[in-house]
Amino acid sequence: MLLAVLAWPAQAAWQWSEPLTVNSVRGAKVFPHMESANRRNVAVSGTTVGVVWEDNRSGSTQCYLATKPAAAAGFQPETRLSRTECYEPAVVALDGGRFVAAWEEGGKVHARLLPGGQAVPLSNAEAGQGTLAAGAGKLYAAWAEQAGRFRHIVVSRLEVRAGTLRAAPAQPIEAAPPTDEQGWPALAVAGDGSVTVAWEDRRDRHTVPLTSHSEDGRSFAPPVRLSDLPKGGGLGRSLGLGAGTGAMRPTLTAWGAQGVVAVWLDKRDFLSGYDVYAAFDPGTRRFGPNVKVQDSFGDNMAQWHAQIVGAADGRLLALWDDARDGTPDVWMADWNGEAFGDNVAVPAAAGPGVQSDPAATLDASGVLHVVWLEQDEQAGTRVRYAHAEWK
Repeated sequence: MLLAVLAWPAQAAWQWSEPLTVNSVRGAKVFPHMESANRRNVAVSGTTVGVVWEDNRSGSTQCYLATKPAAAAGFQPETRLSRTECYEPAVVALDGGRFVAAWEEGGKVHARLLPGGQAVPLSNAEAGQGTLAAGAGKLYAAWAEQAGRFRHIVVSRLEVRAGTLRAAPAQPIEAAPPTDEQGWPALAVAGDGSVTVAWEDRRDRHTVPLTSHSEDGRSFAPPVRLSDLPKGGGLGRSLGLGAGTGAMRPTLTAWGAQGVVAVWLDKRDFLSGYDVYAAFDPGTRRFGPNVKVQDSFGDNMAQWHAQIVGAADGRLLALWDDARDGTPDVWMADWNGEAFGDNVAVPAAAGPGVQSDPAATLDASGVLHVVWLEQDEQAGTRVRYAHAEWK
């Protein structure tokens, strides 16, 4: 019943703005990347949009934040976040035009309050793949941190006091040392203030997305598998594909009053590559059965860079890129209360050439903000942005 209540009217449609270019420095040898854990590359504080990415314009990989106030015609000159080589920046919005960014630099995870704040190290041990989530007046970071031979997932509560960002001691999801690699965490803070974490886990000798839940951000429930367990031990194993077919890059979003939704890339239909699957936690802190996201036109090819985006009022949609029309385009599907609807291309992120790596967020008024990469061999890669209203 909850899924039906949170359905969105199907007769309306997204009305898109003209696209803008975000990065001010471009060229055939400048390569931007947007690959943050949980795909947190865009956020909106009030009416100000913030976008983070990494590129090599300086001769080494550095992380940048660009912002666009509503009154501005375009994005303002970007702020460099890092001093040495930097990877996988993520961003989350606070109030009053403020943002918090996180990134990997020097083998550790750092965070910074913007504008004006100083970088704060979050990890003591070697770490990477940091991500952020805010909701219900709380702010959290998660990352993959070295713990002996392997990395495990840890979570820290962040607070802003007197314009300074402070981090509580990081809490591992599990007290026991990891038995294999863990990485690419995703975070969501539900409407009741509880925290859900998902990540890639190799303990079963193939990559499986696991989840855990915490009421207070300090004590976490035992991990639970997110992807459905195939019958008969798994199709991949029966066909000689090792321990299983694998899944990767989980993303999470808060949804409705207390719900959380997950989306990830799943190779259970291994002949066509990765597909996009979703699962719903309506507030019980248990995810239900898996739901395929892409439609039949996308079933025969691989999907990449999937993200789920939700809002408290019931809006829910997924984005990814695939090459069903001959070249990579950005696609999206809205949840209609029973299933994800027909896949629709983002107008400015489709057509000839390569449009990929989407990241998105919904602001407080329900406007959808999307960024992606547009590649051109001659002019270089552009970070592109457009917004859409539901009308």
